[in-house]
Amino acid sequence: MARDFPKINYTSCMGTLINYYDKNILIDCINSPDILPYQSVKKETLVNIVKKNQPFSKIDMMLITHEHREHFQPDLTCQIMAACPEATLIAPVAVTNQLRGSKYFKKRFITQIISVDLDLNKSIEFTLKGITIRAAHIMHDEPEKHSDIQNVAYLLNMGEHRILHVGDAIPDFAQLEESGLASAGVSCAIVPYKYLITEKGIDALVNLSPRYMIATHFPVKEYDNTRIYDKAMQIKNSPNSPFPKLTYFLSEIMPEVVLR
Repeated sequence: MARDFPKINYTSCMGTLINYYDKNILIDCINSPDILPYQSVKKETLVNIVKKNQPFSKIDMMLITHEHREHFQPDLTCQIMAACPEATLIAPVAVTNQLRGSKYFKKRFITQIISVDLDLNKSIEFTLKGITIRAAHIMHDEPEKHSDIQNVAYLLNMGEHRILHVGDAIPDFAQLEESGLASAGVSCAIVPYKYLITEKGIDALVNLSPRYMIATHFPVKEYDNTRIYDKAMQIKNSPNSPFPKLTYFLSEIMPEVVLR
C-alpha cells in the first residue's frame, strides 16, 4: 500500500476533518448555526456529509470534546448520524445525554455511540476501526465558569503521527502532564488560540514540543474586535517565535494542512 499522510481540513471553530488512508474522522465539526463570533459549520459542508461528497465519502468516527454550542449541536448531529450509519460517535456523557434528548434521536443510534465518563486527568485508550485513540479528561479553560464541563481531549495514532485535539482544554502544561498526554509523543497539536497568546499557553506548547501546531477557535475576521488573529500571527512571525516551524492557523483563511 502506498504511503499516505494525515490531512486536516477546517470545517468550523475547532471543527476538523482528519483523513488518513480510507478513514475520515470528524472532531467537533457539527456545531450550532448561531455561535458568533466563531465560525459555524456551513450548510454546504453538512450537505456534502449527508450526500457523501468528497472529502466526506464516508464518516468513520465523530469525536466530540464537550457540549458547548461551538463544538456540538444535538439535532444536527443526530441527522448526520442518521445519514452516516457507518459512523461511530465518541463523546462525554453530557453530550450523549443531549443526543438522547433530541427529537431526531433514533434507537439504533445506541449501537453507534461510545460514551466517555472520566475523572479529571484520567484517560482511556482503545482501538477502533484500526486507529488507536486515547481519550483524556482535561480541565476546561476558565474552570471557575466551567467546572461542571467534562472536556475530553483525543490523541489519535496515525502512522508516525500522534495527533492531539485538546478541545477547550485550559492552556496549562501541568494538566497535560497529569493526564499523561505530555509524554505521549505528540507530533501535531490542535489547540485553541489561547495557547498562542497567553504566557501559560505558550509555555504548554514549548514543553509539549509538537512538530506541527495547528491553531483554531479564532473569531470570524469581521468579529475579531480585539485582533486576536493578528496578535497570534505577530508572535508566529517574530524572529524568536516560540512556535514550531510548522505552525498553521486553521480558519476560513487556511482550509487544509497535510502532515508529512
